[in-house]
Amino acid sequence: MGGAKEALFLAADIGGTRARLLLGHACSDAWHILRHREMLCASFAGVGPLIEAFLGEGRERPEVACLAVAGALEGQHMYMTNLPWEVDGECLCGWFGFSRVRLINDFSAQAHGLACLDDDGVLILHSGSPDAQGVRALIGPGTGLGMAVSSGALHRSLVFPSQGGLADFAPRGARELALCEWLLAENGRVSIEMLLSGQGIERLYRFVAGFPPAAPLAKDAQTIATAALANDPIATEALRLFARLLIAAAANLGLTVLAYGGVYLTGGIVPRILPFLRAPELVDLFREHPLMGAVLARIPLYAVCDELLGLKGAAQIAAGLAHDEN
Repeated sequence: MGGAKEALFLAADIGGTRARLLLGHACSDAWHILRHREMLCASFAGVGPLIEAFLGEGRERPEVACLAVAGALEGQHMYMTNLPWEVDGECLCGWFGFSRVRLINDFSAQAHGLACLDDDGVLILHSGSPDAQGVRALIGPGTGLGMAVSSGALHRSLVFPSQGGLADFAPRGARELALCEWLLAENGRVSIEMLLSGQGIERLYRFVAGFPPAAPLAKDAQTIATAALANDPIATEALRLFARLLIAAAANLGLTVLAYGGVYLTGGIVPRILPFLRAPELVDLFREHPLMGAVLARIPLYAVCDELLGLKGAAQIAAGLAHDEN
């Protein structure tokens, strides 16, 4: 490293259920991981105690931090979407002695993390005709449904956050229309996130099984996915429907932003349900449109298998802050 000073930074990717935290060293134009850990958000009263528990495992004191948080950003303040936490950058500076803290939306972090993907971290579902300088779009189910958009060269991209997961669900065909009406009776409005999330998988299981939308269910999303991979008929049909809805939502997002740089499916569920996402008929579904089929044929579709995508994106930004400080 030519004797250049190394700066210690903290990066975090905080979702509605899990948080991933990383300590890293930044030097010159590179950074490397010192240690990282996944933690359950429910075990903590807020982001401060979460960070305190992580830093308490060692004696390191990072100079700067970047926190990727599932929520809408207002200056240096965020309210989390699926967790009753408030995150304030100035308060965190005072608490931990950071010289700078940057808060970003969790899917903005994932968009920055695309620059860190290697060949093992991404799978091509539809090759299309990728444009390296084109717009890229991300969509990922988890506790909620996240989206983000980026453009330009990967290492110098402009990133735009989104709350598109809360957009209205657009049914395709009689069965999806029946699904929408089934949910409307209980909710009055149906967002994409209500179907493409952990709770969405549970709703789809109820729908396929013929249960009411609010019926008690002994299975959670992870159990349903595991059962589907073991060929349980109801779970399998629910996951097939989930995969179909996710691909349709990805196509809509690709058209909305003309994502010639690719649409990326992200989130922890994606690597686990690859057998469903790789079904040949879903590529046809992605490209299917009476007017824009040729446009969709040009748009690549990728499945991201790297579950640290958001954390790596936050680390990219934190390393940049550390470079600026030194």
